[in-house]
Amino acid sequence: MFRTLSFATLAIAAAVASVSARAQATQPPMDTNPIDVRTAAQIDKQAHEFLEQARTKPDGAVSTTLERYPGHLTMLTARTKPGGAELHKNWNDFFFVLDGEATEVTGGTIEDAKETTPGEIRGKRVVGGTEHPMHKGDVIHIAPGTPHQTVVPEGKYFLYYVVKVQVPDAAAASN
Repeated sequence: MFRTLSFATLAIAAAVASVSARAQATQPPMDTNPIDVRTAAQIDKQAHEFLEQARTKPDGAVSTTLERYPGHLTMLTARTKPGGAELHKNWNDFFFVLDGEATEVTGGTIEDAKETTPGEIRGKRVVGGTEHPMHKGDVIHIAPGTPHQTVVPEGKYFLYYVVKVQVPDAAAASN
């Protein structure tokens, strides 16, 4: 299952996937530093700061985009409540669980689905999906076009690092 591969192995796999997507995209290189390093201590500190903020928010979530690159980006998210359903037509999601617990529901259909921006569908919840319990160290890949929802149990929290990899055809089309 998700714990059969180490966090480092899956991080490398996500990096390879993002490099592959970037290589296939026809967009010009961005003016970014070719190396970005975030230590475990830095990520943990920011994630727990987000957690304290999420506990005061009505939707129970705080998230930020950390870095943007051609064809992919990284994010950090803290949740204390379930999120709504979503579907990304042009993005793969890799969730790396830093701490806490949640259930990622994938597949099925999105109740009250609405396209909020081009290629981005949002709704109330996923109906008829498959439940994947997630804990510290687990990783899940969610392919483009897959409905998904992060469900955090009452009184719990969920901290995760996200690598979003754009579908190469979508990256080329956005030029």
